[in-house]
Amino acid sequence: MGATLDSAGDSAGRDRRLAAIHAYGLACDGNDPAQQDLVVLAARACDAPIALITVIGAEYQTFTARVGTDLRGTHIDRALCIHALNEPDLLVIPDLSADPRTVANPLVTADPGVCFYAGVPLRVADGTVVGTLCVLDVEPRPAGLTDVQRDTLMRLARQVGTTMELRRSLHERDAGLARAADAEAMLSGEERRWQRVFENIGDGFAVGEVIRDTAGQVIDWRYLDANPAWFALSAFDRATMLAGTGRGLDDHAPAHWADDLHRLIATGDPVGFVHHAPRLRRWFRGRCFRIEGERFGVILHDTTEEVAAATRQAALVDLGDALRDCRNVADVTRVASALVGETLRVDRAGFGRIDAGVEHVEIEPDWTAHGVVSIAGRHRFADYGDLRDGLARGEALVIDDPRTDPRTAADPAAMLDKGVGALINMPVRRDGRIAAIFLVHSTTPRRWTADEVTFLRKVADRVEVGVAQVEAEARQDLLVHELAHRLKNTLSVVQAIASQTLRGSVDRAPLDAFEQRLQALGVAHDVLVQRNWMAADMRTTAQQVIAVFGCDDRIALSGPDVALGASAALGLALILHELGTNAVKYGALSNKTGSVALDWRVDDDQVLTMEWHERGGPPVMEQPSRRGFGSRLLRLGLAGTGNSELVYASDGLHAVMRASIAQLASG
Repeated sequence: MGATLDSAGDSAGRDRRLAAIHAYGLACDGNDPAQQDLVVLAARACDAPIALITVIGAEYQTFTARVGTDLRGTHIDRALCIHALNEPDLLVIPDLSADPRTVANPLVTADPGVCFYAGVPLRVADGTVVGTLCVLDVEPRPAGLTDVQRDTLMRLARQVGTTMELRRSLHERDAGLARAADAEAMLSGEERRWQRVFENIGDGFAVGEVIRDTAGQVIDWRYLDANPAWFALSAFDRATMLAGTGRGLDDHAPAHWADDLHRLIATGDPVGFVHHAPRLRRWFRGRCFRIEGERFGVILHDTTEEVAAATRQAALVDLGDALRDCRNVADVTRVASALVGETLRVDRAGFGRIDAGVEHVEIEPDWTAHGVVSIAGRHRFADYGDLRDGLARGEALVIDDPRTDPRTAADPAAMLDKGVGALINMPVRRDGRIAAIFLVHSTTPRRWTADEVTFLRKVADRVEVGVAQVEAEARQDLLVHELAHRLKNTLSVVQAIASQTLRGSVDRAPLDAFEQRLQALGVAHDVLVQRNWMAADMRTTAQQVIAVFGCDDRIALSGPDVALGASAALGLALILHELGTNAVKYGALSNKTGSVALDWRVDDDQVLTMEWHERGGPPVMEQPSRRGFGSRLLRLGLAGTGNSELVYASDGLHAVMRASIAQLASG
């Protein structure tokens, strides 16, 4: 099983995992009630007898929370969770006894004899995987987990990550307080010992003194001394810092900091804070504590990378949500470019299509920061340096400074003239070849981090999927409309054949009725095409059929939205055409004063009732005795199964038809 561990991650990845476990204090059973609650919820949600939170160390797998077992961990050789380390979200093994990775594992072959496994990798803030949240069963599950169980397990895993971050924060707090206590002791002790501790604290550390107004309220502060790490973080030298006040040195210092210091000196209760320094483009987490009298100490920790990692992760989630609403390639690239530009705080971001020879790139309208010029259009790679070969191999092109990069240093002016002081070109694959690039530019030199490159690679992957999706939908729409066009042509041919065949017939009425019914089918067909033949809306179908008669102002429609299946929509179109034709010829629409009310409703039993009620037409002397196609059609009703009533009252026809919503939706 040692080989399995090596294959689950390279040496560098293993070292990062072990370093993270140490930094977060995860090496032993934490006895964390919050984590224990989460494994109980995981077991219940997945209907599993065993649920664990595991931390995978160098030689041993520790269960920091568990339900359904007394084991506190296993040797790494027996760790089932080792196989989940490189999974992006969830690993499911329906039958451990049949999977070659686990068939010989003692946990499967002997006590407790588990047969099913599902585990989610647990990632800390920088993305490093330290263990898993998993559920196990002693019976195989060929169907794995339901969608709800999978989603719940991944959500619970994120909450486990939150508990780990909280544990680290508490660890840092305790460590900071310990350092502060040491520093305070040194201030009152030997100067030499105090100075040595003061200067060697890894985080920034400063001693300050409050400034009060005449009423005794704290309004500002000054710094009395700081360690080298503080000056490195703040980018101030000692003379500048000692000469200014806190507000003077930081224009973005919140107004409430003075009030916080007032309470700190009065009560002695430490104060924590999070601060963004735009001048430095960095984030800090700090803690203030009272030393003595009017003096206080500050510990400052740089959290820029932690914040950036969280921002990038949130951006990927937002990108996935946004891409689902995109309807064309332009929408995909526009959304992705704007999100990447704002997340990485670059000056330009965009998407470009590459020709088959990787000679040219056609950049679509790009996202730019305020005042930055777009470079949308066609560009030749050779005009900017030796850029083509790496891209042709599918490698990301990363340039921190075109003036010093060997691929562009011979003539950096071409890039500099376009406002490119640093860039990343991330290839996007289509059908196994490089078809496009996702690009980001900085107008000034910038050292790109490995995490930023990884983030952009993930964005490129999502853009590739998004573009493929919208192009597939476009092809499908084109196919649907082509089929619709051909069907309408077929209806026209049928109509022409009928007209030619019956030409010269003494009675044109049957031919006219046939052509009008074909027209009604065409109207319903158009409605279905607009909905991709998935369903038609009852109101839209009725409006378009009735519009054929030119009496819209005399036909009132009333009813809720009802979705109709394809067959039901065609049937409704023919029924309404028959009713409308009869009304125009003989009923309420045959004069200038009559009207028609078309109403429908859905009752509690999910049965739709449609009523056609004519008023103000010529008096109805008697019920028609002839039973033609139209009469039979009306009596078949909405679903073709009857359940229709036709009442020829003296003031006009009153038709009532009923059908279940289930019949109409599926028909």
